[in-house]
Amino acid sequence: MHFRRIILTATAFACSLALLLLSPNPSIGQSAELSLINGLIQQERLPEAVHRLMAYLQTHPRSPQANYLLGTVLLRQGNFPHAEKSLQKAIALGPSLLDAHIALGDAYLAQGKTDLALAAYQAATKISPQDPRANLSVAKLYLGTGEFQKSIKAAEKIPAEKRTAELLPTLAAAYFGLQQPEKGAFEIQSMLQIADKQPDLVPELAEFFMAHRDFKSSQQLLTIAKDKQPATDRYLIALALTQAGLGQLDDAQATLEGILSRKPDSVEALMAAGKVAAQQSNWDASAEAFSRADSLAPGRPDILYGIVTAQLRIDQPQLALTNAQKLRKLAPDDLRIAYLLTLASFGARKFEDAKKFAGEVLAAHPEDREMNLVLADIALNDERNLPVARDHANAVLKQLPNDPSAFYYMGMIQKMDGDLKGAIQSLTKSVAGNPKNADAQGALGSLYLQAGDLLHAVPALEQAIQLAPQESQNHYQLALAYARAGAPDKAKVELEKYQQIKAKEVKDAKDYKGPSTSEVPSMGIGSRP
Repeated sequence: MHFRRIILTATAFACSLALLLLSPNPSIGQSAELSLINGLIQQERLPEAVHRLMAYLQTHPRSPQANYLLGTVLLRQGNFPHAEKSLQKAIALGPSLLDAHIALGDAYLAQGKTDLALAAYQAATKISPQDPRANLSVAKLYLGTGEFQKSIKAAEKIPAEKRTAELLPTLAAAYFGLQQPEKGAFEIQSMLQIADKQPDLVPELAEFFMAHRDFKSSQQLLTIAKDKQPATDRYLIALALTQAGLGQLDDAQATLEGILSRKPDSVEALMAAGKVAAQQSNWDASAEAFSRADSLAPGRPDILYGIVTAQLRIDQPQLALTNAQKLRKLAPDDLRIAYLLTLASFGARKFEDAKKFAGEVLAAHPEDREMNLVLADIALNDERNLPVARDHANAVLKQLPNDPSAFYYMGMIQKMDGDLKGAIQSLTKSVAGNPKNADAQGALGSLYLQAGDLLHAVPALEQAIQLAPQESQNHYQLALAYARAGAPDKAKVELEKYQQIKAKEVKDAKDYKGPSTSEVPSMGIGSRP
């Protein structure tokens, strides 16, 4: 799936939200209560702020400032749909409330609504054409969507006397995006000159490079800045993620462990640790790190994404589904969430839900591999609808002509359709693409046995057993193959193994209260966008 634009706009959202939260609020009224509430928000005492705001709105429901403040709190808490509603109400009551327009843009951007975010930021620039925050928000949005020239034009609308250091990373990134490294280097030099007092500028630009998978540039930047600025947590986290991007996973882990030894409750460090653990394929550690982050900052979408991905990898589909449903409430229009909901529902064997969510993704991205494989599996195993299953397998092969998982499903479809020769051909291609897939090896060996080709049946079944020794059917098929090949002793051994494993399967099935397994094992379906 092509979610690059959404990922980049999420990066832009994080930057613009930081500007909103750190900047003063000139539009806030003089009400003593609202001033107190604003102070609570700045101190991160969000539950107390919400409590006071709800009480204030009971008596002042048409207060633009109160609705704006509620929207900013909800925005911080990651409750984007409700933040959007509160900010829209604030604007309806006070159309000239500049901060509300900027915050509404942030809420839209967090949900992937780029066009609406741009409209909200531009509405702010109409209220105050030279406002630094409004124009910087527009510049960052264009940067996130890869429209670098527009980003520079938006930044240039800020008068020179009103420009702040926060503009430098955006300009540098835009120049690099336009392949103008000399101009980008000039902005970097300006950043380095004040890096000791503005230590977030360099990490912000490094994050832009990483978003574009340019880890070498990120490494060079962080190395140059090393002796010119303090090693803040943001700098070290950017360094760790850069190290991970370059494959230096042990170094990345050590860097993050250093942060967490000092600040075990650092949410951003825990998130980075979850990402690095995922790159190490240590999904249990990844799930633990993201879960700790979630306990400290409940309901943040970026954290929930990490949790769901890890839980899918460690075969906890029901937990993954619960967290994906939380994500859905936070950003109902985000296709990445529909993607995760598909995989979680599929893993939890809620096939109708999986079909619904997969349909949402395919409506926008009909070529998506994982969604087509999910629907091929459901059509084959749950519905026995071979034509539909074939259509989805073919949709994958059209985009990826050698995809081993698509060939596996195609082979099983052909087998069920009585096309023995075609099934052997498809499964042979599947095994050639992924020889370590026990299901494909076992299916191919069984088909060779059915065709009387013992020369190919025996090694395929032996390989399947080596890869998945607890799969009873492969032992049974190999016993038959050995018997027909004139090896009765080997056949006896395999038959005894089959009986032992089968007896255990029967016992486990009696104890198991969940749904039965599919006839055709699921395979090759990823767990993250």
